[in-house]
Amino acid sequence: MAGCNEQNCTCPKADCERHGKCCECIKFHRKKENLVYCLRKLGTKN
Repeated sequence: MAGCNEQNCTCPKADCERHGKCCECIKFHRKKENLVYCLRKLGTKN
């Protein structure tokens, strides 16, 4: 189901090879130990 979230992806990096591929994106960022773009606001303290 690659690209299954293409229409709902909030990442501004539309040219990214993982854009709209949530599982691939999460896996990539988990290895780098940082949050995916769509969850970064949730991970910051106000």
